[in-house]
Amino acid sequence: MHPANLFPRIRLHRPGWDVLTVTCVVMVVVQGVMALLGGFPAAMPVYEQFGLGREGLLGGRVWQLGTHALMHGNWFHLTANVLVVYLVGGRVFHILGGRGFAKVFWGGVLVGSVLHLLFHPVQPMGAGVEEIRNAPLVGASAGAMALLLALTTLSPDSRMWPVPVSGKNLGRGLLLGSLLLFLLTPGLGVPGFSAVGNWLVVMGQESIFTMGHIYHLGGGLMGWLYVWRLLRRPVTLEQLQRQRQRREGLAA
Repeated sequence: MHPANLFPRIRLHRPGWDVLTVTCVVMVVVQGVMALLGGFPAAMPVYEQFGLGREGLLGGRVWQLGTHALMHGNWFHLTANVLVVYLVGGRVFHILGGRGFAKVFWGGVLVGSVLHLLFHPVQPMGAGVEEIRNAPLVGASAGAMALLLALTTLSPDSRMWPVPVSGKNLGRGLLLGSLLLFLLTPGLGVPGFSAVGNWLVVMGQESIFTMGHIYHLGGGLMGWLYVWRLLRRPVTLEQLQRQRQRREGLAA
């Protein structure tokens, strides 16, 4: 196999004063501030103020619907999300523009947040796990999933390097995997699924259920639905002319 097929040339988004770059920079800065404060769980009061939680939202902290996506539990969590947002988001930005990127990313965050608040169990692994029950949700993973599903829907037949599958199959796999992991959550009590989830906990895999799988699923569904509706909408000649003029203006 030719090396170019293993390591294809990847076009990176050029940093600038755009919504993609600013979003990633803000996430890095916020994590730096949280690290100075001691990180998680030392800075729990800050996480409770700006992370997403039912009690906080019911208490009037509506800003949590957005601020939680700019916070992360640790540097690894941040790095994983920033890489996906910047690399995948760069391609979405190139296709849909800055406004389209913002709609997909923040729309995914919002839809994921709502589903998480509605359906994520208060005690994911059952009674007695106080620290997990009280931990607020943080991270941009719903926005990252929205961007991934948007890209796989925009390019359903393209090979999604480094995974040797088509965009369509990758998108379906991500959605199905998120749904399956959510159903396995022991605290949901879904017959059959929760029994498997309890077995995984006994086997020492409880970290699987500290993630917001319904949050990921909501973000992915938002990205898929946004592009699906966009592609079904007929494109007018006037829109094509405006897009051409915009591209020519940027290239000038």
